[in-house]
Amino acid sequence: MLAGMGGVSYHELVAAVSEAGGFGCMGASTMSLDRMVAEMDLVRERTTKPFGVDLLTAMPGDMPAQVQAIIDHGGRVFVAGLGVPRDVVDLCHDNNVLVASMCGKVRHAVAAVAAGCDLVVAQGTEAGGHTGTVATLALVPQVVDAVEGRVPVVAAGGIVDGRGLAAALSLGADGVWVGTRFIATPEAWGTPGYKERLLEMHEDDTVVTRAFTGKTCRVNRNAYTQGYEDGSLEVKPFPAQFIQSIEDGVNHLGAGPDTPVDPEREFWPAGQGVGAIDELVPAGDLVRSFVAEAEAVLDRVASLR
Repeated sequence: MLAGMGGVSYHELVAAVSEAGGFGCMGASTMSLDRMVAEMDLVRERTTKPFGVDLLTAMPGDMPAQVQAIIDHGGRVFVAGLGVPRDVVDLCHDNNVLVASMCGKVRHAVAAVAAGCDLVVAQGTEAGGHTGTVATLALVPQVVDAVEGRVPVVAAGGIVDGRGLAAALSLGADGVWVGTRFIATPEAWGTPGYKERLLEMHEDDTVVTRAFTGKTCRVNRNAYTQGYEDGSLEVKPFPAQFIQSIEDGVNHLGAGPDTPVDPEREFWPAGQGVGAIDELVPAGDLVRSFVAEAEAVLDRVASLR
């Protein structure tokens, strides 16, 4: 499953993943309602396969109107980031749309299922973007046990290849939610230098910071994040800090490939798996390689018995 990354997962990437047999999810947190509708229509022009839309439910806006647009324009899954919007769960279900929730703790997953979510993504702290404090290896099996087979569990955080898929399945997950690896594709949307920076990064070049949004977010470590790490700058609550980073000229998430940015200060989410990425690979090829490598790994493990 393609992570619904704001500023990255636009129609080209979403359609490419779904068409290849994965599940594409659009990151609409940085989009206006009109842009989101236009992007969904472009996805539908490129594939008849199912796709979803991810929205940050803590952001200001008319959530029922946004979800109704997802329904009207062919989205099959609504992914709720930063909380479960209980007021739209019934709206989704009444229109044959599934609801997924991003969860960084076991209790979040339990609450999401109780609220009617059909799928939970157990996201470890290794993940890029907004993330929690519990590691994927520890989180996934605990979430699997806690929901007791009531809904599928998808693993996220630090997963960049088929070995990660095989590991997630071994932990009891039903699939994987992949973000950072899909940024390093020709189809991904992004500001200049973002993809190139990912190819240069090592596993310890990320930092969890509130510098860009006011909420804990794993990003490329740079001069802007350092100011908040050393205490010379004071972070504001969400969403005031999100606005502050825009005013500071360091947050162009969603602005696109024609927008000049300062690479030493820009908001570039990235997970700890980034150190394993050394080339741009078409999204469809990535989907197929994930599956083929996972099958090979599972076959090898089975042969050890």
